[in-house]
Amino acid sequence: MDGTGDVRSRGAAGPLGFVLVWGRIMRNFRDYGMVIGLAICAITGGCTLTPAPETPPLVSDIRTSGRFLQTQSKITAPADTGAWWLGVGGKELDALVDILRRNSLALREARLQADQAKAAARIAHGQRLPSVAAVTEASTNRRQGPNGKFSWSEAYTAGLLVDFNTDIFGGLRAAERSARLSALAGEISLRAAEQREIALLSRNWVSAVSLQRRADLARRTAESFRSTYDLTRQRYEAGSTAVSASDVQIARQNLESALVDIPQIDTDLTQQWLVLDEQLARMPGETGRSFAGALAPAVRFDAPVGSPAALLANRPDVAVAELRYLAALEDVGAARASLYPGLSLAASLTFQADTPGELFDWDRHIASLASSLTAPVFQGGRLKAQVRLKEARAAELASAFARAALAAVVDVEIALAELAGLHQQKQLLDAALETARLSNEIAKGRYGQGLISILAVLETQRSLNAVEQNVILTDQVIANARIDLYLSLGGDWTGSIPAVEPAQKS
Repeated sequence: MDGTGDVRSRGAAGPLGFVLVWGRIMRNFRDYGMVIGLAICAITGGCTLTPAPETPPLVSDIRTSGRFLQTQSKITAPADTGAWWLGVGGKELDALVDILRRNSLALREARLQADQAKAAARIAHGQRLPSVAAVTEASTNRRQGPNGKFSWSEAYTAGLLVDFNTDIFGGLRAAERSARLSALAGEISLRAAEQREIALLSRNWVSAVSLQRRADLARRTAESFRSTYDLTRQRYEAGSTAVSASDVQIARQNLESALVDIPQIDTDLTQQWLVLDEQLARMPGETGRSFAGALAPAVRFDAPVGSPAALLANRPDVAVAELRYLAALEDVGAARASLYPGLSLAASLTFQADTPGELFDWDRHIASLASSLTAPVFQGGRLKAQVRLKEARAAELASAFARAALAAVVDVEIALAELAGLHQQKQLLDAALETARLSNEIAKGRYGQGLISILAVLETQRSLNAVEQNVILTDQVIANARIDLYLSLGGDWTGSIPAVEPAQKS
């Protein structure tokens, strides 16, 4: 005994005592030993050595908290994350999400991983069931008789063999529950992978739309500078004393500077559409051709925030962390069960005959029923070390569960704080844009009347262009912030951990 607990202490002396008791039963009750064995299996069939799950204190605190810290701002709304990408890109992005779900190679890999976990759960379930095998055999024998002559004989055998592990201490049941929990975690991980891919698609789409808007702005700015240059050149050629050759050169320089930016933006836009083609598993250029019109991301500040307790149920990564912790506890139960004896039952029904026609004659049947008791006596401490390993793994995953829950809450708080700051920035930027447009119109009018120089007009045009570019970039940041918020809330996935057969304590 190593003094690490009642279960482990009994595990050292239990096997030998169990073997002695079983041998005494079989000697004194030879005719009823199998019946007694079956009775023991029925009585202990509900036993388990799996430890009871304990909710980490940090998770309990989160579940009892009423609201998020950042919900004091005025950007909150009732929680609703269904098809959240519609609040970012509308029907255009929704069409890409449908293509993503059909074509994505990353999602295909995630589905195959979930299928593997389901298959492992079915394997674990099958190990609890009796195994039945059919056997047939035909042989021809040559035998030498007393007179030295050889004779030939034939033998035929057919029958069924049944083997069953009674799983007295619940090791196989614990392994099955662990596999089922892992399979559920695999299904939820698939949903999480889908949300991550949709979020990545949304960010790539927002980047492409922002580049498209920047390209359109660059062309509008170039046209504005061209108009100013043409007007300045015409006035100079007409002999206006208010315009000099230097003014014409300055206007031309601003026009050329505006034209220089267009090719680079177009190149960046082409590359961004190709990134979307790769993610959607489409031929290069197919996505860009399907969006030839003007696009713009939705700029919204309502945040679909619920309570922290609801967040833990909605976040798939938190649900996966909890399922893995529960599966690790079942692994502890399976490891503890290996310290105790195992009882197997075997039965067979065979027929033996010299000819095929007599093979299934009932008078030729042989029936057998046997039990086998296997108990660990000396394993060099391997089994106890395995128990300690599984217990440490369960403790590690309990900590990971608490860390995932805390990270989920922090993610939402950060996203809310960022969105609140962007709300204020957007309001100031809209006011600055209106002022820049008005200043530009006034400057062009005064320049047309000859009241100000070309330098004042070009300055207002550059200021307007800078503000408009800032608006585009800010809209992109706002859209990405909403994507981060939806992803931190769990995305378009709501639900709780499905029910799993509870372990019954003996």
